[in-house]
Amino acid sequence: MKKLIYLFIKVVISVLRTSAQETGKAPEYKVPAAYRFDYKVVYEINNEEKKAPETANYYFTKNGDYMSMETADSQKEKDMNFMIRTKDGMMITFGEESVPKNPEKNRKVLKVMDMHSMMKGSGEAMAALAKNMPGKEKADAEKKKPNEMDNFVKTGKTKQVFGYTAEEYSKEITKEEKGKVHSGTMSVWYAKVDFDPEMMFSLGMGNLAGGQSQSKMHPNNMIGLGMTQKNYLMVEMDYAEKGGKSGTGMKVVGIEKTNFSKSTEGYYVKNYAGMSMKEMMQKESEEK
Repeated sequence: MKKLIYLFIKVVISVLRTSAQETGKAPEYKVPAAYRFDYKVVYEINNEEKKAPETANYYFTKNGDYMSMETADSQKEKDMNFMIRTKDGMMITFGEESVPKNPEKNRKVLKVMDMHSMMKGSGEAMAALAKNMPGKEKADAEKKKPNEMDNFVKTGKTKQVFGYTAEEYSKEITKEEKGKVHSGTMSVWYAKVDFDPEMMFSLGMGNLAGGQSQSKMHPNNMIGLGMTQKNYLMVEMDYAEKGGKSGTGMKVVGIEKTNFSKSTEGYYVKNYAGMSMKEMMQKESEEK
């Protein structure tokens, strides 16, 4: 039960990931003078592996065309200290790198990568590899099991979260771990907000929902609610294990309007839109 609980929590930290199975032709991408955000949401995440709660800042636009997330750790990274994901699958990273043929000097660099194109050719290779992996039958059997994220039921409880009304969804969960059966209640709170946070789920948390498309998503899938309901934001996740731990796994500790913008001025732009991972690496190698 404890592992299942913290699996949910860890997904929040990796929310910007996307499925490697996506494919498609990338349109031409033009880097704007700045990326402007309208709302800032701050989450406090209790991670089993760390003593103190972690804080993650999410930045959204009102219409949901792109978003970003930053943590204390990400801000320390030199080569990639800020990242933006767009609704059409682009990933824009900001950082520093050594100047080619002059490694003693650094320059600010902005990279545009298309997650659809980057995976060209790799999907088939990964599928072939998976066929021969040990435990494939067990993995296939796991896929056929009912999705544990489904069938969360609205309890009727509500509360105010930074000016928005949040509703509780709950489910009894049973999990076998090391021969011992754990059971308890998982609750999530969703609030209807006045901006679009859907990308948070479709590009990251949506993978936990079972890899289903929105059309096939169970209407009460815990993660899918953020994809199937317009402007739904997960604001809290609680758990209570029978005879064990209980508490809050994650919660929103701030929602505010913001004028925050990330300027692209002064950055050397590397636009890899439309390139596969192999093509991008070749381009990088040529520039050194």
